[in-house]
Formats: sequence, C-alpha cells, structure tokens
Amino acid sequence: MTKRLLLNTMASLLIGFSFNTQAATEDFKPSSSVVTLMPIVMDNLDILNLQPEQINEVRAIARKNFSVVEFINAEYHNLKTELQEVLLDANNLNTKRATQIVAELAELDKKRMTLTLECAFGLKKALGKEKFEEIVSTLEFQSH
Repeated sequence: MTKRLLLNTMASLLIGFSFNTQAATEDFKPSSSVVTLMPIVMDNLDILNLQPEQINEVRAIARKNFSVVEFINAEYHNLKTELQEVLLDANNLNTKRATQIVAELAELDKKRMTLTLECAFGLKKALGKEKFEEIVSTLEFQSH
C-alpha cells in the first residue's frame, strides 16, 4: 500500500513538472529578442532616457539584425516552398534534395537562434540592467 502510494505521488509530481516545463518552453520562441524586444526598444527610444551612445548602439544592433533577419526569413520561405514542391510532387522521388533542404532549414534556424542571442546580449549590454528589465516588463505586460 505504501509503495503504491509513493509511486502514485511520484507519478503525479513528474506529470505536474512536465506540464509546467512544457508550458514554459511553449511560450519561449528563439527569435523573441529580435521579433519582440527590439520593436519595443525602438518604439520607446525617446522615453527610455538613453544616452546618445546607448541610442547609437541600439540602432546599430537593430540595423544589423533587421537585414540578417530579412535575409533568413526570405531564404527560409524559399526553402520551405521548395520542400513542399518536392514532397507533394508524386513524380519526384529525389530524397537526397529533400534531405538537403531540411539540413539547410536547420542551418537557417541555427543562424536565427544565434542572431537572437547576439541581439539579446547586445541589448543587455547597451541598455544596462535597469533599462533591459524595463523593456522585458513592457513585453510581459503587452503579452497579457
């Protein structure tokens, strides 16, 4: 009886933990810093009371990230379209190209995530802890 109770308790804890972990990971998107944080920063440059050098750093991060994100998104779209055509074409049995496309998509995802890291840490450095926390708070408020 005690053994069964212990097993049931452990199972309940593991299930509860997996649901909480799953919910947290579902909310996080690897491109969050670029897609959500940067627009908030850029839209609020005038009210963040940043120093001119901070504004220059933020604008440099935005310029760099925007052009790279645009390229990645365009290339990603092209590859997904090509993969769809390869997969849905009954006459196309070229698994080699389909596998190559998947590898290229994975490489673009890696670039996107790396860009996200660079953007987030660049913003942390440029804004400082207090301003960065203010931006994150704004993001959290807007998402609820």
